[in-house]
Amino acid sequence: MENRLSASCHCGAVRLDLAASAAGVLACHCGDCQKMHGNFNAFLAVPVADVRLQGAEALVWYQSSADARRAFCGTCGARVLKEVTPAGRWLISAGLIDGPTGRHIIKNLWAQAKPDWYDLPAAPA
Repeated sequence: MENRLSASCHCGAVRLDLAASAAGVLACHCGDCQKMHGNFNAFLAVPVADVRLQGAEALVWYQSSADARRAFCGTCGARVLKEVTPAGRWLISAGLIDGPTGRHIIKNLWAQAKPDWYDLPAAPA
């Protein structure tokens, strides 16, 4: 059986199961992520077909751009994922993963847009 990672929102209404072989953690510092998360957003990029979702009825979707929409739990408000429609992948919030992931931040995205009140998280050069 393939190794899997499990994830859930704060209240547990939404649960995700994804392949442990998902890419490392990406940290996005764009203005949208700052407004949506109050900070940078750390996520794992996973093909939609590789994610098992329970509690889809609890998700509230927001079309954040022409090519992307975001979902949060309608019960607890946790930011669950961003769907990049043309790419067919979900960017799952790394903080939702239950237990250790064995992953590290592998890349900072939109680093030039980060605010001045924090330093970039470490990522390989």
